Amino acid sequence: MSRDLLAVGAISVMFASLVPWSSMVAESSVSAEKVVKETQEAIEATKEYTSQQKEVFQRKAQEELTAIQRQIIGLRENIAKASESTRADLQKSLNELEKKKDAVKERLDELKGATDTKWHEVRDGMNNALNELKHSYQKLLSHMP
Repeated sequence: MSRDLLAVGAISVMFASLVPWSSMVAESSVSAEKVVKETQEAIEATKEYTSQQKEVFQRKAQEELTAIQRQIIGLRENIAKASESTRADLQKSLNELEKKKDAVKERLDELKGATDTKWHEVRDGMNNALNELKHSYQKLLSHMP
């Protein structure tokens, strides 16, 4: 009988030790699912944020390009009124400015077509081209009579 009691006791201990493990496995499974779900939510939130940042940057760049295009139209009118001797030099600078404006426009088109993951690279090129265009505009403006 004592042997039977010993066996029953051993089996009881064994089952008692399995209960926490099954509980831990269930908790681990729930925790893993929760981590996966939270990770997916974080990825989606990051994608949405990136997309919003791209749109905001694109809109601002388009606004700046539009403003500079208006200013270039004004420069053309002023160059047409300049004396013949200065007009040739100013026209040459205006042509260079137009090329830079076209480059910015190409960069903007490239930005519009860029994927959310690649737009940061395109953005840097866009910023450089836009800054170069602004600098050239200011330089030409400083040479206006």
